[in-house]
Amino acid sequence: MQGITYSVMSASWDPDREGDILGGEEFSRNLDSIKGGLSRSRENAILRDKMSELTGEELDKAIQELNRKEAAESKRAQSLSNKLQDELD
Repeated sequence: MQGITYSVMSASWDPDREGDILGGEEFSRNLDSIKGGLSRSRENAILRDKMSELTGEELDKAIQELNRKEAAESKRAQSLSNKLQDELD
């Protein structure tokens, strides 16, 4: 069973990347990917718990605030010519 597990973990999961013969680098990269996925899962569970405690009104307000922040960030990332064009429109 350990050989099968190592072979899966040491294989390149990226179809455009060829791994090395022993797969040490791929093993490390794949392990980091799994750790990251578990961490995101835990963070998502905490967020879902917090969201379940909000009222519909509080949730709508939070979504509106998030949309406002995303719009502001998008505007900051625009080029000067795009900003000027937006102002003219």
